[in-house]
Amino acid sequence: MHSPLFFVWIELKVMYTDNRDWWYRGGEELRIIYVLSWVVTIFAIFSVVSHAAGLPWGLDAIHGSSMEPLITEEDIVVVVPYISTIMGEPERGDIIVFRSDRTRYMVMHRVYDILDGNNGYITKGDNIERPDQEMGMEVIESKAIYGFVPQIFGHPLMIPKIGILTHAFIEFNPVFRYYLSGFILVFLVISLVIDSKRIFMGKN
Repeated sequence: MHSPLFFVWIELKVMYTDNRDWWYRGGEELRIIYVLSWVVTIFAIFSVVSHAAGLPWGLDAIHGSSMEPLITEEDIVVVVPYISTIMGEPERGDIIVFRSDRTRYMVMHRVYDILDGNNGYITKGDNIERPDQEMGMEVIESKAIYGFVPQIFGHPLMIPKIGILTHAFIEFNPVFRYYLSGFILVFLVISLVIDSKRIFMGKN
């Protein structure tokens, strides 16, 4: 077993490199790809654990069409933990993930306005004509914000067209998400141990 994005590459390299010391004889390009692949793997483990705990951190799929066309149900979005002491208060235009008393799930909407004195935030989906608070949702306080979606030049960090598989599995069997999360977590941990052991054996 190998880490994500690394499987095909390492199998090609191993044809020319001894299994015990591929890390040292595989070249700088191989080592860079390996490190990057494990960054993705560790992020995936973080995502699985956070979602099992009911938190939106890591990779998250949006529910509904409220953020279309920017974000659709077919997309997987990167969500980082919101820590106000480090990141400061959200600004207009930021995409946040918060829990509302009015909804069952976490909500991923944009900050539409900020009340004076940082007493709360008015939120709105890009595909909705009116702010959430005009439709019965309470004003969102900082303590209700769990996640923040990083944006680059106005575009959120995301993987397009992958979320459709997640929604299909969950709609088929809502409990499936827990079995799937557990399986992925076990697989990633075992893969990490095996590949780390392979490096250690090569060093000796």
